[in-house]
Amino acid sequence: MQLRLPLVHRGNRLAAVIGGGVLVVTLYLLPSRLQLWPAITLDRSFIDAWVPFLGWTIWIYLSEYPLMVLAIWLGTDDRERSRLFYAFILVAVIGLVIFILWPTAVARESPGSDGMTGLLWRWLYSVDTPANALPSLHVANTCLAAACLRRCGRAWRITAPIWAALIVLSTLTTKQHYAIDIAGGLALAGVSYVVVRACVRFRDIAASPRFRNLPTP
Repeated sequence: MQLRLPLVHRGNRLAAVIGGGVLVVTLYLLPSRLQLWPAITLDRSFIDAWVPFLGWTIWIYLSEYPLMVLAIWLGTDDRERSRLFYAFILVAVIGLVIFILWPTAVARESPGSDGMTGLLWRWLYSVDTPANALPSLHVANTCLAAACLRRCGRAWRITAPIWAALIVLSTLTTKQHYAIDIAGGLALAGVSYVVVRACVRFRDIAASPRFRNLPTP
């Protein structure tokens, strides 16, 4: 089955960032409203026990969101930008289904921080649903964004993977996820990208002079 969806290009990327962001956030928050039964608390592995809790790394953890925006905004290939956009949405949809049918949680830490760091923690705990641990959507979205962003120039080939690796590590140091959640997030990123690449075509590619002579992917 092939879906024909709108191309995300430089002219509509702002609408894509805003509209897509609202949709992804809505899908992310829905499981807490539609949860069918209490979340299963996952067991910590030796990796999770070994990694320390570092409250300040919430700054790195939350940098996933500007990374996602930059990947959409700076993309130089409109087809790749579009695949990334729809992969973000597919990650959220799959996550919604999983977290409704099989909610999972991790044991949270009490950050006890003051100042802006403490404010970030209070904000995160006020909006984050505690039943969305496995797979980690944070990891899935970060990996998708970094894979796209690294195509945006020589500097990004180094910066994007390092930034992504730090965000993935921060999911452990903030105790928002366990190691098994990271593995699940990596798998979810791969599945989402492959499905979008195989099943989605873009409505106005043929009408755009940029793509008129390009072979169909």
